[in-house]
Amino acid sequence: MGPYLGTAAQDSDRLAADRAWVRWGRAAAVTGMLAWVIAVALIPPDAKLDQGDQQLVQVLRAHTGQGYAAGLLAVLGAVLLAAFVAVLTRLVPEGSPGWDLLRVSLAGCLITQAMVAIGASSGLAGLHAAAGNAGAGLAALGWRGLWLTFLASGVPTIVFTVTGVLGLRQAGLSPPWVSAVGWLSAAAHVLVLAALGQRGAFAPDGIIAGLVPLTTVIWILALAATLPTIASGSRPGRLRNRWVTTGAEGHAVR
Repeated sequence: MGPYLGTAAQDSDRLAADRAWVRWGRAAAVTGMLAWVIAVALIPPDAKLDQGDQQLVQVLRAHTGQGYAAGLLAVLGAVLLAAFVAVLTRLVPEGSPGWDLLRVSLAGCLITQAMVAIGASSGLAGLHAAAGNAGAGLAALGWRGLWLTFLASGVPTIVFTVTGVLGLRQAGLSPPWVSAVGWLSAAAHVLVLAALGQRGAFAPDGIIAGLVPLTTVIWILALAATLPTIASGSRPGRLRNRWVTTGAEGHAVR
């Protein structure tokens, strides 16, 4: 009886730790996605690359504080999203269903969010150049780097999303409707990359390309909302009920 009770106590400790990680993960996901949405909303809508360098510099110069806030919030959102995905991988023990796919998803997420941070830094450099009268060409170069990095992050974003959806489903951490949202997000990123143009709505700084990341936001928030319910039943990858026999009777330990 002793070994069984010891194992049950260990499982109970692991489950308590997992629930604590879930709480931290949910907070990171909600805060990070809120920061990202605010950052996108703060980007001046008239700061378009196809309007010419001089016009772009004038817009950036008129919205300096707003641009700095957007850049810093974007970096914060990237860090917190990576932390949330790390929590998801932490919930699945090594060798359990979905473990390998979630590690690939985490790697894709880290690459994506590193590119987001690099792009935001480039945008901040362009903003600083515009505010400091360093030259229209230099300011435009920094702002162009923001959107080119955003474009380049599309491929690792797709990898992160697809492997995340598959891994979470295998681990039992994502209900079907949340997985469907993830698939829609991946498909939206593929379509935007395929239809990308130099000008208009499908340009890197166009409205369509700017709205597509919102599908990732919705998917992450859906995961965060459903994760406590999914994870509260048992530790993923383990038996949902472990029977401990004491004499002639037994009881289930979760």
